[in-house]
Amino acid sequence: MALTPAQRHRARVMAEKAQAASPFGIELQGSEYELMLAKLATDKRTLKKLESVQLKRQAKAQLLPEYLPWIEGAITKGQGGRDDVFTTTMVWAIDAGAYGLALRMAAYALQHKLPLPDQYQRGTAALLLDEFSDAYLRGQWQPLRPGTDDQGLSALVADATHPAEQLTAVAGLTQGLDAPDQARAKLFKATAYAMLGKVQTAEEPKLDDLTPESLGDVLALLVQALHLDAQSGVKKDIERIERKQRAMAAQAKAAEQPAEQAPAATAAAAPAKRATAATTTAASRSKPAARPAAVKPRAAKT
Repeated sequence: MALTPAQRHRARVMAEKAQAASPFGIELQGSEYELMLAKLATDKRTLKKLESVQLKRQAKAQLLPEYLPWIEGAITKGQGGRDDVFTTTMVWAIDAGAYGLALRMAAYALQHKLPLPDQYQRGTAALLLDEFSDAYLRGQWQPLRPGTDDQGLSALVADATHPAEQLTAVAGLTQGLDAPDQARAKLFKATAYAMLGKVQTAEEPKLDDLTPESLGDVLALLVQALHLDAQSGVKKDIERIERKQRAMAAQAKAAEQPAEQAPAATAAAAPAKRATAATTTAASRSKPAARPAAVKPRAAKT
């Protein structure tokens, strides 16, 4: 059920109070946190009843607005206390397509080294690399952001942010953190594909739509992906881009040649013009002068 503005305010005040009272590294305490854990358990049971992955994503998108005050309270007032409600809903945000929200949550979680709940069995950096990349490469990228519906109630609404921007943000957040090479290679591949406007490996990208600078950026990402994972499936894309770059270089060189040859052609034309003028003058000198016309004698007057 969507929260009214008054309910959101009260929930955020409760969240801030709970977060401020819990120091770094210690699990959150207090009745407010207990209430949120109880709600989380109820919602998890609801999700478990759903067999369709797509329906689960839609359900998480509907449930997340009820947790937004708690999430905002943690980000603004949190001191790094262990918070299973926060980290669980961070994963839900990725699943639901609320990528911008998930990135804000991930920044807080990584800053305070918050552990993920036991069922995820991996670190936060690896989870971010895997889940964001898979969402794009599997064609499931449908971005949402916190907003309000037609009734002014809290809801997730469409987000127009380009996927390459959010995938690049994941790379920035996880830079230098320990994670499987294959997961990081997958993120480089997903980011490059987002810049190319393609999803599947077999797709032919429209390289003519990209500037030389953009092509260079894409190629750098693909090369990094191949370096980290020889099975990343980007070799053909690298070959396509390198061929395109060679063709563009040849076109640029051809376009420069007429401009370089023009001065030489102009210089060659000048002597020819002078030679023509000299020939004309010489010919005029050798031509015999025209004789004056004969004067017809006048008839004698009678």
